[in-house]
Amino acid sequence: MYLGDLFTRDGVARSLLERTKAVNNSFCTSCRTLVPSRRVEREGKVYLVKDCPKCGPTESIISSSAERHSHKRDLDPGWDYEGCNAKCLECGHHRTPRYAFIDVTNRCNLNCPMCADSVQSHNFAFDPPMSFFKRVFEHLATLKPQPTLAFFGGEPTVREDLVDIIKLARSYGFNVRVLTNGLRLADEEYCRELVKARPHLLFSYDGANPETYQQLRHSAKVLEVKKKAIENLSKTPRAKVSFVTLFGWGLNHKELPDLLEFYHQHRDMLQGVYLMPLVHTWDAAQFDYTPERRMTTECVEKLLNDVYPDYKVEFISLGLASHYVTLMKYLGREPMPYYGAHPNCESFYLLVDKGESYLPVDHYLRGSFTELAAGLLKLEKKLVAREERWQTSLVGRALGAVRLRNFALRTLGLSQLGLTLLRRVRWGRLIKGWGPAKLYHAPMALLERLLGRDSEKVRKSHLAVDGLLRIVILPLEDNPIVETERLERCPSTHVYFDPRDETIHYVPVCSWRLVNKQVLGDLSAFYQKEKAASEPQPAEAAVGKA
Repeated sequence: MYLGDLFTRDGVARSLLERTKAVNNSFCTSCRTLVPSRRVEREGKVYLVKDCPKCGPTESIISSSAERHSHKRDLDPGWDYEGCNAKCLECGHHRTPRYAFIDVTNRCNLNCPMCADSVQSHNFAFDPPMSFFKRVFEHLATLKPQPTLAFFGGEPTVREDLVDIIKLARSYGFNVRVLTNGLRLADEEYCRELVKARPHLLFSYDGANPETYQQLRHSAKVLEVKKKAIENLSKTPRAKVSFVTLFGWGLNHKELPDLLEFYHQHRDMLQGVYLMPLVHTWDAAQFDYTPERRMTTECVEKLLNDVYPDYKVEFISLGLASHYVTLMKYLGREPMPYYGAHPNCESFYLLVDKGESYLPVDHYLRGSFTELAAGLLKLEKKLVAREERWQTSLVGRALGAVRLRNFALRTLGLSQLGLTLLRRVRWGRLIKGWGPAKLYHAPMALLERLLGRDSEKVRKSHLAVDGLLRIVILPLEDNPIVETERLERCPSTHVYFDPRDETIHYVPVCSWRLVNKQVLGDLSAFYQKEKAASEPQPAEAAVGKA
């Protein structure tokens, strides 16, 4: 019996589930059966070893740097694992999403040979009606906190009603993101219309070399169209854009210095950058690319570190970066929507815009970025404990009676944050002015935040930097490195409504490509049948039936 056979949708086999609580599982590289797996460090790398009773041990590299990989695990706030069988279409126990992907279509205006979701092989069109999205939005709107929505495909902009779908989502109060190759935004009128709907656009951009697009997208001309789209976005007020850049060895891995200059040129509209190692999902007959080694998350981290050789650029996990919920609340900001993500999933770093270019955030810190992250995690736990304690304590009840509890919690929290930053930050490099002038700007920055002044205005008034750039490195998602530990903790899920039984389903991002053809194909068939039944029949058919 394999571990995947031990669990049932309704949790009947609970005692068996408890017995296997700490087991991580992955798919055998040979027979693709779900089997127990373990991490093994060897020669400075990390391998996921699958112990298959049929095939014996098989393995896949999951990190090129055991040190970086393990360091992120050391900072993990922890998770109470219950067990996962990776049968995502049967599972009713996955955690509610903080980040909800919604497929709006599987059609695309490109034919990329390395498409991670293999939509070219679907052989059907998935274009659900507006009622599909309404049911999904109605459900997700009941969740607290509301998840961030990410419209996915295929290519979302091939739908002529995409703007209407965005407007409907925003009517429920959602923050909306659209993952796009950007080609349709080369149409200036369409670009203005889309931006006016106020989505955050995650725009695919792989560098300035046409040959990269010839290999990755089967068209060198794509680059010129993307340039026109970016030009349109740059002159469209209120455009919110993050660039998503794919890296592959021998394709564009040497272009990161130029890309950083490109990002900086577009910093006025830039919200962040997503860097992604090439996922090994392609058919060798369609994509003639055989790298000597797999590019992992830590490989991309090193590419960034190589741009700044005078610094030790250490990423933290995005799950940890999203863990500061109470701190962000006191700062009047929304936390990032990746709370609880596995420590070896997405990774996170900050670059600081010093005017003419970016510098690593470590330039402004005493100690490392990871040391700061650990200190903030310790503070977050203290603040959460205080909030819980003050719900019942005499002091807390007294402050609550005069409606000062939240103010007192926020003031104390921000004061402790200020003390933490005072010890960790090189204020001489960060604060405006020279000599005695810094003695004015430093306390004023903290005081104005305590009094509730907008953080962006505080930065402009008192800090000698022009902003921050969030760098997120996305994880690999292909079958050999999918782990049940990651699936169970995943806060990012594909969400869909099944009209056949009126149910909402969640599928973790990393396992979506295992089931998307089946799910979208079944839904497409249902909606096509429903559409055919609602259309008027030809007169001859009606007479024949009569």
